[in-house]
Order: sequence, then C-alpha cells, then structure tokens
Amino acid sequence: MPTPASSPVVVIGAGLAGLAASLRLARDGHPVTLLEAGAAPGGCCASVEVDGFRFNTGAVYMAAPSLLRAGFQRLGLDPERELTLLPVQRPHETHLQDGAVVHLADARTSRVEGPRAAERTAMLRDGLAALQRHWGPVYRTLVAEVLPHPPSPWRALWRLGRYLPRMGGHADALIARFFPDAGLQAAVASTLLYTGLPPERLPATQIIGLIALLEEGFHLPRGGMGAVSAALARRLGQVGVTLRLGARVEHIETADGAVRGVVLAGGERLAAGRVVATCSGFELARRLLPAAAVPRRVARAARRAPLSHRAVSIQLGCSGAVMPSSFVVNHVPDMAHQGLLHQAQPDVPRWLAYTVLTQVQPDLAPAGKSIIELYAPVSGIAHASEWTPAMTRRAVDFHMEALRRRLPGLQIETSRVLDPNDFARQRHLYEGALYGVAPGTAPDRLFPHRTGLRGLYLAGQSTFPGYGAPTAIWSGIHAAEAMLRHEPA
Repeated sequence: MPTPASSPVVVIGAGLAGLAASLRLARDGHPVTLLEAGAAPGGCCASVEVDGFRFNTGAVYMAAPSLLRAGFQRLGLDPERELTLLPVQRPHETHLQDGAVVHLADARTSRVEGPRAAERTAMLRDGLAALQRHWGPVYRTLVAEVLPHPPSPWRALWRLGRYLPRMGGHADALIARFFPDAGLQAAVASTLLYTGLPPERLPATQIIGLIALLEEGFHLPRGGMGAVSAALARRLGQVGVTLRLGARVEHIETADGAVRGVVLAGGERLAAGRVVATCSGFELARRLLPAAAVPRRVARAARRAPLSHRAVSIQLGCSGAVMPSSFVVNHVPDMAHQGLLHQAQPDVPRWLAYTVLTQVQPDLAPAGKSIIELYAPVSGIAHASEWTPAMTRRAVDFHMEALRRRLPGLQIETSRVLDPNDFARQRHLYEGALYGVAPGTAPDRLFPHRTGLRGLYLAGQSTFPGYGAPTAIWSGIHAAEAMLRHEPA
C-alpha cells in the first residue's frame, strides 16, 4: 500500500472549489484524486435536464465576471474559449405597493414606470450614480487586489483601509442615504433579497452585490450555470486528475497531528498525507474528523460562524402566461417590511420574488416555453431535520398560487423542488443552509484554509460564503496554493 507521502493529494468534493483546487495542484505536477459523493461534478453550480428543461442545481447567475476570468487564467484556462457569458440586458424589475415598476440595470438606463415616473427616474439615476461613485472603488479594489490573493487581514486593511469609514452600519441606512424616496428604497433593497437577511440586519458592505451589477452587470453562461463547472471538469483528464464519482467520504484518518488517509463509504481506504476538503467546515469538525483531532481553529469557527438562510427551491418548466421582460422580478413592500420575504407564511404570500432564466436564454427550455425559479423561505426551525415534507408541500402550494396570481394563464409543464433536507442530502450543504456561512460574516469568523492539522486544508463554503461562483473558484485556488507553499511534496 502506498504511504501518505507518496500518495496523490485527495480533494473531497467536485464543486467549483474542488475542481479549482484539483486543477491548481495538478498544474504544479501533483497527482490528484478528486472524490465526489454525487453522480456528477459541479455541486451547486451544475445543470440538470428534466423533460427538456435545463435547470440549475444552485447558482442562478454570474456576477463579477472579471473575477471569474482571472480565476480561469490562474488555472491555465482561456476564459473566452472555455465559456461564453451572455449579459443580462434587463436584470431587475421591482413592483412597488403604489403600482410603480422600477427597472434596475445601470445608472444611465435604469428607469421608473408609473406614478411620478419622470421625477423618480431622475432620482433613481442620480442615486445610483452617486452610490457607484462612492462604492465603485471599493468593488474594483476588492475584485482586483484582494480576492485574487491569499486571504490576509493585513492585505485587506492595506488595500481597503481608506474606505473603512464608508463601510460601517447596515444596508437600510446606506440605501436611505442615497435614495430619499421610499419607493426607490424598496426597489434598491430588493436587489439584496438573495442574502436571506432584511436590510436592517444586513451589513452595509453587502451593497457590493448591487455595485457588481452597476460595475460589470450580471451574466448567464451559455448553456446555464453548469457550463462553468463543465469547463473546469473538461480539463481534469488533460492534467491527470482522477475523478471518482459516487465516492462518499465517511471520515478522515489522522495520526500524530497529521492526515493519514480517507475512508470511503463501504470501507475502502485511500492513503493520503494531504487533503483539501471542500465540503462544509461544519461537517468536517462534527463528523469527518475524530473529536480529538479537530484543530482548535476549526472547532472555533464551527462554533462561531453563523449559517446562512434555508429555503425551498421551486423550479418550474412552464407555458401559457405572458412572461415578464426582466430576469429577476420582485413584488415587495417598503424596505422596513422586506424581512417578510424571509419568513415562512401561513397563507399565500402577498410578496414574491422570482427569476425567469429563459428571458436571457430561451434555448434552456423547449420552444415557446419558459423556466421560472423561486425560493420559498424556511424559518422557525433550528435544524433541517425539523422541516417536514408537509411543510414543503404547503410552501410550494402557496407560492405556486402566488405566482399564478401574478402570471394569469400559467401552465406548469414540469417542476423540480428541493427543500432543506434535499439540499443537505443531495447537495451536501450542512443543515441545508444555501450559502454555508451567512453573507456578511466577518472574515475572522470564517474557516481558515490552513486548518492547523498537518496536511489538511479547507475550501468552498467553509472559507467564504458560497453565494458567488468566482469566489468559490478562488477559495479552491487559495487552498491549493496554501498547500503548495507549506507542504509542497
């Protein structure tokens, strides 16, 4: 049997972080075995065909394309050859209580329809332009000078220190500062619904999601989000990475303060002196490592890092209704009450947010049909196991009825539903939390790439909130490069 020192590096999980870590290590000549519990690579950034409709398995769109391209280049890939990114021309359409509709795209073309349209359009464009002037430098510094480099609080402080005075507080106060009109506040705040937190609880720094739209726009890879992971997976064989599907890791073996191997379901043991785990850091601390071997810094992060929100994913292949012209469609209350969209409702919800993927790529569905994706909030539970199938059916029924009221004539051709237990079992998300660590979590509360256990490194949702494909790729790159620096052989 090979010794750990002579064995391939083992990477656990073939999502974006695991694919990136594997390619980065292989590029330096290291033999790599990539283990994936599921039937295909891609994790939460893949695509699946159901009755002729191509659905996403998690990620819905691409923000920060410059960061994605830089990640591909770091892996030795030509992003222009490997991937076609289609710009989302009409990203956001938000319906307000007074009947107005706010179309958000960029500071020059965003507009308002309905009451006081001309006045509000001018206010909207002025506010977006001022917000972009104020926060654009933060965004550009972050994607060009911070995220592509190994995590370092000193580097972040050095590069972003001049902007610290504007980065405190919460998102609601920041939005109110730039948009005095209550309706515009509601529309701008609705662009942050994906975080799972209401504006009054969301750190102001999370406005960076809107700045990404203003600076670079949103994009959808041709063929769906799975095209990103497919581009990385195509390269595995070319660089000698061994991909094993259906290989679920039961636990990681350790001895004398170092990794010694991994044991798969069924009992197979793989010797390994170096492991990159891209599964949840919570799962690593609580199941995959012997209790006595869990490094102090990993145990501390497992106690302190807050989980993101949970939801029921509802994906619909549909026809019959006249579809909106925008990619993301929101029907929202005023900013102070948008927390309602993050709470499970006892009846058909009045407020609704959904995405029309075929607005950008009609060929994701059969001719003349559409794909709609929406998330029903999950709340009031401490563990994913407390969420029952009956709760899922009720949430789906309520949200389908709310959607039909917004889109008369809607006919459902096929559907795909995932609840927190499905996310935990099928997507391997700890406790079904969509992003792993919650957005806005302070860097010192995240899991470290270097665990403190010799040979063991972390990447993926454990080391950065997993709500962006580019950051997931960079997380894998950073874990691999940390290994190359500290344990090159």
